[in-house]
Amino acid sequence: MDKVLIMKITKKWITRFAACSAAGLAIGLLLAAYLIPTELHANYIPKATVYENDPLSEKDFEVYTTSRLGREKKVEDYSINHEFAQGNGVVKVSSENPDLTCKVDLQMVPIVSSSITYNDICYEDHMADYEPDVAEILYYEDGTMETVAENQMNVTCEEDEEDHELTITAAGTHDVYQENVDIITVKSITTKKKVSTEKALTAKKLDLTINYSDGTSVKAKKNDITSDKIKHPKEGVNKLKCYYNDKAYIVKVKAYTPKPKVSFDGYGTFELEYSAPYDVGVARLNTFDGVTYFNGHRETYYSQNTLPGTALYIPGRHVADDGTIRDGTGYICAAADPSFHSRYDVILTSLGPAKIYDSGCPYGTIDIYVDW
Repeated sequence: MDKVLIMKITKKWITRFAACSAAGLAIGLLLAAYLIPTELHANYIPKATVYENDPLSEKDFEVYTTSRLGREKKVEDYSINHEFAQGNGVVKVSSENPDLTCKVDLQMVPIVSSSITYNDICYEDHMADYEPDVAEILYYEDGTMETVAENQMNVTCEEDEEDHELTITAAGTHDVYQENVDIITVKSITTKKKVSTEKALTAKKLDLTINYSDGTSVKAKKNDITSDKIKHPKEGVNKLKCYYNDKAYIVKVKAYTPKPKVSFDGYGTFELEYSAPYDVGVARLNTFDGVTYFNGHRETYYSQNTLPGTALYIPGRHVADDGTIRDGTGYICAAADPSFHSRYDVILTSLGPAKIYDSGCPYGTIDIYVDW
């Protein structure tokens, strides 16, 4: 074949192949621009706004891709970044193609107030009786409000012993919210009651008061508090360890030695006073009258300034506040005819309980020893 003819045929085929290749490449580029996704788009379908901590689900989103030539394709396999949403109200959507992600602004509305009310003040020793009430109406920052059905409220309490607080968590439809409540603690247990040194000291024998950290106080029930026993309290202040709600408290209790008592028919019982005046309820013997009649006898007085009476054996002899001479027990010292009252007889005078220490006065007369 002629070389010139061969060259013409070859050139012709090369030109045709080049044209076909260029056309194929152009067609391939157009198909790629139409079919291959380059951008990811997502819309939140159910509502225009989302309340804080609203549960989000993939089914609430419409996700699709677009190519350079505008071809749209629905995406079935994608995920939502919930942590991203809680941070700033924008959800990050990722598809199965790791190179394609997008962001959706949810316009999240936070809670302004979701009031939790309380049945009572929260005392640490009555935690079992404490139940918070949660309001059914929630108010949002955009001015809207929501009524939450009671059966949709989930209220839980968690106690912090270090900070003495109770955290109340309530879950509504669009938000989970919390409030902190101060726990009123027991500060101390006290008593104002005095006890006898002759009786064993226990918590049940005291009128105890529970004092709280908020300044309030209540009377304790005897069966709620136990204690160790002090068999012989000493005169003055005693410390008793009491136990209340599994905690120990020191209670300071004053003890006293009981005064001796003496009773007289028709006049009741008298505590013997070392120096304090007695109140018999009748007119008392005095220096102005000098004589009085009481309880079937005649009363006179004689002064130790005139007759010292040092020979009389009067243990604990002293001058009382009312000027009567008394023994160490508190009996007023007196004299009587032995046939009327024997030595050391105890009688009641208008000045109080007396004991016969002397004689030398007429029958029926009681001579009272004084410092007048």
